[in-house]
Amino acid sequence: MTKNRRPTIAAELTAELESDPEFMARKRERDVALAARVARHREEQAPIVRDLQAAGIGVNLLSDLLTRSVPYPRAIPVLLKHLGLSYSDPTLETLARILAVPDARHAWPVLVKEYRKAPSSYENGTRRRGAKDGLAVALAATVTSATMDELIALARDRSHGASRLLLLRALRKSRSVAAKQAIEELSSDPDLEKEIASWRKRSAHRPTPPKSDRFH
Repeated sequence: MTKNRRPTIAAELTAELESDPEFMARKRERDVALAARVARHREEQAPIVRDLQAAGIGVNLLSDLLTRSVPYPRAIPVLLKHLGLSYSDPTLETLARILAVPDARHAWPVLVKEYRKAPSSYENGTRRRGAKDGLAVALAATVTSATMDELIALARDRSHGASRLLLLRALRKSRSVAAKQAIEELSSDPDLEKEIASWRKRSAHRPTPPKSDRFH
């Protein structure tokens, strides 16, 4: 198959799907549901956006902060205030992921508290793991040498479920003996063993540098 033929095939498949009434009905249903979900989140997050704007942070949507490449220290107190309130799981996840920055290191106790109480999987029959995952990302991004032992303890606690995979990032980056020992211990954890094994597999397949470069 030539490269020139691929766009034609894709266009043909798209046209075929668009001529299928059942497919188009399902698509419209999904689009309506998505639009409604986005509208709900925007309405729910409006108080957070207003507080951010009052603090001098120019955003129209909460998620705007996720794409910022410059620090936003003035936003941290606002985000922490709302992190402890009753929002939906997607909004709490967004708040937590925005807090995955060095400027939030001072909020480590708050992030740990929220991580501990966030549901690991399901609550009242509804999947609620986004906030847990977002908080794990924030912890991995804000851990320091002074808080590494606490992060290791969280990673060892199986009650936190698969969200601990996201804590492993910090352990892998750390040069501390305690972190390396924790990784060795967690390599037999059912939730984490596959991820840790994949690191070792990738490391084993890396080419060995030439002898002349090894000690430079």
